[in-house]
Amino acid sequence: MGKEARMGTMATARLPDPAPPVAAYLAECPPFIQEGLLGLRALVYQVAAEDQRIGPLQETLKWGEPSYLTEATRSGTTLRLAVKKALPETYGLFFNCRTRIAERITDLYPNTFTLDGTRGLLFSADRKLPTEEVKACISLVLTYRLGGLF
Repeated sequence: MGKEARMGTMATARLPDPAPPVAAYLAECPPFIQEGLLGLRALVYQVAAEDQRIGPLQETLKWGEPSYLTEATRSGTTLRLAVKKALPETYGLFFNCRTRIAERITDLYPNTFTLDGTRGLLFSADRKLPTEEVKACISLVLTYRLGGLF
């Protein structure tokens, strides 16, 4: 059975249990990374629930990492969550490096994020996420094919 995703004190979306391969991936992560990845996952589902153009998400593993696809609506590009292997206390939200998403994020938030080139956003396990800005970035990824801010 799923749990309610809570942001602050307000329940905003129904959060399904992780797909079995995603649950297995998360179980292998250190607890402090697992917590960060689960927080990002909750934000992904919250953004999808708040924007009907995104539709249902397909949760799977791509490249061995938890991935979220908009198969039903094809509104976005694949969004992945992963540990940054070269930086073990770092995790990230990754997207297609052949898009202009990283460029747009830099335009919108020039001093907010650490980018991993054109592939994603990096987060340190010991720092609080800038929730609203991360949600905006997730929305950019999950609605990329709709044109929007690009």
